[in-house]
Amino acid sequence: MSVTSISLAPSLRQKLDKIKDEKGYSSRSEVIRDAIRSYLSEYEMSKFEKGKLTATITAIYQKNGPHLDDVLLHLRHEYDDIVEGNLHIHIGGDNCAEIFVTEGNAERVSNFIGRMRAIRGIEQVKYSVVPLQ
Repeated sequence: MSVTSISLAPSLRQKLDKIKDEKGYSSRSEVIRDAIRSYLSEYEMSKFEKGKLTATITAIYQKNGPHLDDVLLHLRHEYDDIVEGNLHIHIGGDNCAEIFVTEGNAERVSNFIGRMRAIRGIEQVKYSVVPLQ
């Protein structure tokens, strides 16, 4: 792995350290790598603003935290026009993963992802996008 150094204001470094501790990252570098991956994924998504695509979206949340099954079910039904299916699994002991497979207009899929990220208690939302002709 190559080394890239960055300069951060003290307040930004403190926020980074807080995220590292709260989310259980092993280092600041891992937090930054994860943030870059998310940014690049969103950038890729922005290139598909128009047109049809399929996306697999994974939401991670604590099993013992706020009860999000009903919230996610309601959101899924709001987006029935693009959600082809979903799967709920328990991972890592205390975590749940909700996996959605979508197909439809890029703007609608992007909106679905944004709404999911806004749900209180969702720890991570990751997705992979494939454009359709």
